[in-house]
Amino acid sequence: MRKFLIYLLGFFVLAQTNVIACNFQISLFGDPKEKIFKKPVQEQAQSNKITKGTKKLNLKMALLPFILSDEFGGEEFVVPIQAICKNDQSLDGTFVTYFYIENKLTQIRLERNNMNDRKLMDYSMQKYGKFNLPLSMSKQNWRGSQNWKIGNDLITYVIFDIPGGQTELILITSTLYAAALNEYSTKKGKWEDLQK
Repeated sequence: MRKFLIYLLGFFVLAQTNVIACNFQISLFGDPKEKIFKKPVQEQAQSNKITKGTKKLNLKMALLPFILSDEFGGEEFVVPIQAICKNDQSLDGTFVTYFYIENKLTQIRLERNNMNDRKLMDYSMQKYGKFNLPLSMSKQNWRGSQNWKIGNDLITYVIFDIPGGQTELILITSTLYAAALNEYSTKKGKWEDLQK
């Protein structure tokens, strides 16, 4: 019986190690972008344009992230997960977006487009907790969202259709910055409505 318990404990430790092997949350919510990204040689000239800037991740692998900024104080740094988790290929093809409002990390987003493999669904179920799908529906056909609250983090998994496939997202937001994110989204939404 003792051997069985040791094997069982070992199995759970290995399973948890595989789940948390890729640590994409390499900065704390509220931290400035300079904690991850080196200071730019020159500032981005135009807003609302995706650019390959001179900012680099302060990681072992040199990388130029895509940078998207706007006049509402939002800045996104988009990085392929391979640059962060180079020894774990389970989520290759996923992009990680570090979203800053007024230079404070406010949200982390993982995104897979047109992969149609449900790797983010599997990852979120292993890391944040299982959720039930309708019995008559396979996970390949399911669309929807699932929410978790773990400590100060609000986590949402979403899958929806796009042309040619689906998009899978995991959104992680701290409760400490959820109000700032809502205020930002409201301002940006009003501006977008006026542009129509």
